[in-house]
Amino acid sequence: MATDYVAENLKLPNLDALFPDMIVGDKDALTWPYFRRGVDHNWYTDRRNPQVGFINKDEASILYGNALLFSGRRGLEIGAWRGWSTCHLVAAGLASLHVVEPLLRDEAWRREFAAAVSGAGGAERAILVAGQSPEEVIRLGQSGVRWSFAFIDGNHDGEAPKIDALACEPYLEATAMILFHDLVSPHVSAALRALDARGWRTMVYQTAQMMGAAWRGDVRPVRHVPDPTQRWTLPEHLAGFAVSPNA
Repeated sequence: MATDYVAENLKLPNLDALFPDMIVGDKDALTWPYFRRGVDHNWYTDRRNPQVGFINKDEASILYGNALLFSGRRGLEIGAWRGWSTCHLVAAGLASLHVVEPLLRDEAWRREFAAAVSGAGGAERAILVAGQSPEEVIRLGQSGVRWSFAFIDGNHDGEAPKIDALACEPYLEATAMILFHDLVSPHVSAALRALDARGWRTMVYQTAQMMGAAWRGDVRPVRHVPDPTQRWTLPEHLAGFAVSPNA
């Protein structure tokens, strides 16, 4: 039976009550070709959008743990869907968080999103940007905004993840981290490889959909021990990357 997992050295704020329409989804009904059905962890979705998933509890703990390293600093999120990941970022204490999400153009969506973020304590710190990346990232960066932490979970197709990552790079502080979700997709992993080629230190996390970190300066990503009850494999397109906890 599927369950939730959080590594012993990590923790997770309880934000479930902010998402009353979040349910355990039906993995067999998914059509995304890169989804890993073999990992026996709960997969969460919104009952109104059953083809789109939230990061699971394991992945949320990694996001939260790494964001805690940048508490009091500025963050950027590209792709936020209904705000589940956003709430974990503001709960970690980021001083401000620019959230670039085109779905925020819908007023009802924006109201629900803002209410969840407010419930997580981020009403005064989350800056909701109803637009596309990389255009909005570049606009903000050219206006003088700088970030220390970025979470990229937006468009997973083609060159989009790499374009997003490279659009962020010029506007990140000397000590900075970029975290990715869905490295099971070779398109997302290409973004991590692009940063690796540009001198960033990199590693991947063994989770249901896999996460990746690129960092530089005086910081190191949190350590994560994968669920020992699962049989983990590394997709071929991730060969050569260090894997936590052995990174």
